[in-house]
Amino acid sequence: MKSVFLLLLFLSFQYIFPFGLRAQETQYLKPNQLKKYAQIAAKSGDIYTAIDYYEEYNKVHPNNTKVHHELGNLYYRERNYEKAAEFLNKAFKGKRNKYVLDQYYYANCLKYMGRYDEVEQEFKIFLKYLKKDKLKQTYGRFASEHIKSLEKIPEIQSKTNDVIITHLSNDVNKPHIEFNPIPYNDDKLIYGSLKEDELKYYDPVNDELPVRQFYLAGYNNGKWQDLGTFDDVINGHGDYNTGNGAFSHDGKRFYFTRCEKYSPTRIVCQIYRSALMHNEWQEPQLLEEPVNIPHFTSTMPSLGVSEANTDVLYFVSDRPEGRGGLDLWYSIYDDRKGLFNKVKSCGRKVNTEGNEITPYYNIETRTLYFSSDYLPGLGGYDVFKAEGSGRRFEEPENLGASINSSYDELYYILTPSRQKGFFTSNRPGGNSIRHNTCCDDIYEFVYRDFINIMVTGQVFGITDSTFFKSIEAQYKEEFRLNLEQIENDKDVIELLYNHPVSLYMVDKNTKQELFIKNDSTSDGNYWFQLEPEREYIIKVEDFNREEKSLSFNTLGINRSDTIVLDAIIVNTIPKEPIIVKNIYYEFGMSKLTKVAEKTIDNTIYTLMKTYPSIIVEISSHTDSVSSEEFNIRLSQDRAQSVVNYLISKGIERERLVAKGYGESLPIAPNTNPDGTDNPEGRAMNRRTEFKIIGSVIDKSDIIYEE
Repeated sequence: MKSVFLLLLFLSFQYIFPFGLRAQETQYLKPNQLKKYAQIAAKSGDIYTAIDYYEEYNKVHPNNTKVHHELGNLYYRERNYEKAAEFLNKAFKGKRNKYVLDQYYYANCLKYMGRYDEVEQEFKIFLKYLKKDKLKQTYGRFASEHIKSLEKIPEIQSKTNDVIITHLSNDVNKPHIEFNPIPYNDDKLIYGSLKEDELKYYDPVNDELPVRQFYLAGYNNGKWQDLGTFDDVINGHGDYNTGNGAFSHDGKRFYFTRCEKYSPTRIVCQIYRSALMHNEWQEPQLLEEPVNIPHFTSTMPSLGVSEANTDVLYFVSDRPEGRGGLDLWYSIYDDRKGLFNKVKSCGRKVNTEGNEITPYYNIETRTLYFSSDYLPGLGGYDVFKAEGSGRRFEEPENLGASINSSYDELYYILTPSRQKGFFTSNRPGGNSIRHNTCCDDIYEFVYRDFINIMVTGQVFGITDSTFFKSIEAQYKEEFRLNLEQIENDKDVIELLYNHPVSLYMVDKNTKQELFIKNDSTSDGNYWFQLEPEREYIIKVEDFNREEKSLSFNTLGINRSDTIVLDAIIVNTIPKEPIIVKNIYYEFGMSKLTKVAEKTIDNTIYTLMKTYPSIIVEISSHTDSVSSEEFNIRLSQDRAQSVVNYLISKGIERERLVAKGYGESLPIAPNTNPDGTDNPEGRAMNRRTEFKIIGSVIDKSDIIYEE
């Protein structure tokens, strides 16, 4: 089953027919030639041509059980379940012991077609004839799960929301598979497709075979219209197929898949990443191990975000140590190392012995949406959702009959508003070739009963002047703030712009605080979209990573509304460099005097002990005496001497940055307007400053670990 969907979903050549059956040619072929050509076509992966040759042969020899077996399995791969059921049933009845697996797929076809009242009996017949140990261990368990899942069908069918589902126009949905819809701005949609309007035959030697690429659609006059290819750099110009993409949380990186056919039944896909720079997508880079590994597929990326604001990559792979054919995996990007960390499974609650594919991770709700052919569903691939992150997920929940059918539903994704979205399906009624369930089309859905809940609030900053005031009182002549940070002995409160704010959700069961996303204040305000019936926490940090938090909830809110929270006030740091007087050196040298060391002990050293997470830049400045080159070198050495002294006092090296500016940043004139020397100005320019430039504390990613 895995190889079938590698061919169907990982951008194979299933609709490119290198042999090309011509009706006028078959009349000259003998039955054995028809069968031979059918076998060659099937071996090459050209299932349509193989079906056509076998059908011609079947007209001449209608009782050949082996041909029934081949046709049944080819039609199953083609997703023509009516024809597959016909021939699989014939093959099993013709040779029950030899073609016992055909009975399994026959029962599965009945489930695809929604004939639920027949499915249990046919799976039980399969189990009765299943004797081979290897098949019994795997397919016996699959059949038993299918039978067990039938009990859930009434419950799944009863789960219907007020949803409007619309089939996108034929300008977007062509006869071949359309896949991977990605909302792009308010009225744009990126999607994958092979833009062919009809069945075509190609000579693999002389013809250039078409490939799947990303396309762009726009919403205009009430319908979606194709706008051509998305981006030439991302689509590339090779003979590979491109698709299955996702944006990072900030929209600055695009992850996608390129797939190549290594054998008639094996496609290997790898994930690439392109960065957006100067409004243009850069040349894609192949992700290194451990995401892509030799001989195994990595595909269908979706992006979450870690608490450190880095990408969390969710994707599909058939790599070893998986639980089924295709499993869901994740890896967290490490900014310091510049690569993704160890790849881990999304866990046994999400991954099954079957196939889990097309993940979409919604950051705001901490919900993973994916399709599974093993979890209890209506048939084929159903869409499920599971709250959590990394490998910690709740039990998956079937989205119900409002989205799912007895056929395949894939690539479920929401727009930023979460009220609408898209998915693909091969349900009857789409735009298909040869038969009505062959090919996936894109559908748009709108939840009419959607509740939109927002939260907003303001963040104010107050200069933490306690330390600075004490220094001012003790060393009034030796210490001052550049722009009068202390004014009339009062703290200054200001609305903070572009200040980071974090949203957390409280787990319903464990009451654990679960990170949702980071945002920044715009005009002093933050905005987050929420889910009904949940508990939340807003957290804001000061410059020393001390947290202020507000708890609130959406319990009992049954209509769209905006929650306005109280303002949060945090401590801020002086924006300007702080000048420290009495840091003296021998003339023209960088060695600190005893007076300078005492001043450092009572100012910079005290500050760094009081706030143990801050990173400080120590800068030294000179007047314009001597050459510019000499002054730069001298000021750098003097700044370094302060850093070295602080290190000797036990301050960590990574918290200190030495910077010599020489004469380049004067704060007073070195000469008077008449050109004479200005000793007072030169004295002011010969100064040492410190400025808080960051913090050594990094956010952790423990929510993604066991």
